Amino acid sequence: MHIVVTLKQVYDPNTSPALLQVGADEISLEVRSGMSPVLNGYDANAIEEAIKIKEAIPGTTITAISVGDDQAITHIRRALAMGADAGVHIKGPTGLDCDSFVIAEVLAAAIRKLGLVDLVLCGKAASDTDAGQTHLILAEKLGIASVSPIKALEQVSAESLIAQRMGEGQTQRVKARLPLLLGISNEINKPRAPALKGVMMAKKVQVPTWSIEELGVIGAAPSATLKKLFITPAANVATTMISQGSDEANGRALAERLFDEGVL
Repeated sequence: MHIVVTLKQVYDPNTSPALLQVGADEISLEVRSGMSPVLNGYDANAIEEAIKIKEAIPGTTITAISVGDDQAITHIRRALAMGADAGVHIKGPTGLDCDSFVIAEVLAAAIRKLGLVDLVLCGKAASDTDAGQTHLILAEKLGIASVSPIKALEQVSAESLIAQRMGEGQTQRVKARLPLLLGISNEINKPRAPALKGVMMAKKVQVPTWSIEELGVIGAAPSATLKKLFITPAANVATTMISQGSDEANGRALAERLFDEGVL
C-alpha cells in the first residue's frame, strides 16, 4: 500500500495576537523575528495515522508532500523522522497565500507523478485559514472519493477501510473502498515525538524539490482573493468577586451589580 500525506506550514496558532501585525498591504501578516512557522496540527495527526497503518500492514510506504517555501522541507523531515519513507517539496505559495484551488491542483499533479497511490491522508483543515477545502478539492481532481472529518479508523486493508466520520452531534461509521482520501481530525490520535535515531536519519534523506512548472501546473487561477485582513483585539476581561456572607446576600449583590451594568 502507498500512502501520501499532505503537509502545510502555518503560523503558530498559539501565537498571541499582540505579537502579530497586519502588513501595510492589509493582506499579509508581519511576524516578529524568531517566530518560525510550524506544521499544521491536523497534518501531524495525518502523519501519525499513516505510520500506524504502516505498522499494521507490511509493505506499506508513506510519502509526505508539502507545497511552500524552503522552510517546508523542515516539516517534511519531521514526517520522515516519525516514520515516513520519502518526501517531496513543491516550491510554491505558503501561508495565507495558499489558495485552496491552486494548492489542490499542484498536489494532484504531484500525486499523479508519484504513480499508484492507494490512500491520501490530509488534515481536515489548516489552522491559519480553517477553510477545510483543499483536501476535498484534491479528491475531486484525483477522481477518488473522500470522507471527512475522520475521528477514528477501525479497520484498514489493501482494498477498503472502516472509519468513524464526525457529523452534527453524531458519529457515522463508514466503509469505503480504496483508493480514497481522508480528512483527518485531531481526535484520531496523539502524534508521536520523533526518536533521535529518526531525526538523524531524516537529515540524511534527499528531499527533491519540484517546481510548479515542472508539474505542468501553469496559470491556475485562484478561486478566491483576500481583500483585507484584520486582527480582532483581545477582549479585556475584568473579574469581580462577590462575597457578602450568605447566598441571599450574594444573590442580591449580584443582581444590583448587573442592574448597574445595564444587563438587567
